[in-house]
Amino acid sequence: MPDEQRKHNRIHNALRAVGERANALLKGTFRLLRNITVDPRKIGLVTKAALAILRTEHRRNV
Repeated sequence: MPDEQRKHNRIHNALRAVGERANALLKGTFRLLRNITVDPRKIGLVTKAALAILRTEHRRNV
């Protein structure tokens, strides 16, 4: 595998890991998000609200 492809994969994996961690944290904290069946266009609003609550409770950026 060329070095350029490895570099690309490393960056992609690092970015993906951040999203996976945030997803796990939100789903672990809010049971609502584990099996939600909402219009996909509205799930973003629910997730933003959950993230705001999490930040307020823990006073940190996720």
